[in-house]
Amino acid sequence: MATNVTEKDKTLKQVIGWTKIHIQLMDVTVKAGTYKRPLSWYDGYSAALFDVAAHCKAMLGYGGSMPTEVPNQAEDAK
Repeated sequence: MATNVTEKDKTLKQVIGWTKIHIQLMDVTVKAGTYKRPLSWYDGYSAALFDVAAHCKAMLGYGGSMPTEVPNQAEDAK
């Protein structure tokens, strides 16, 4: 599990890359005519992979607002 924004983004980018590879493999399979499933299955799976990639892209970066002022915790501990 990602522990910070950088690790989360790294993981999301890996998922995006994985979806791109699988979409390319499906394109090659369909264009070569070596598919073993109905073409509608490839269309649906490809659309799902595009949706996953789009969702991951939307999640990149920090999603919340940063506080403008953070209280000094050392002063509160007195």
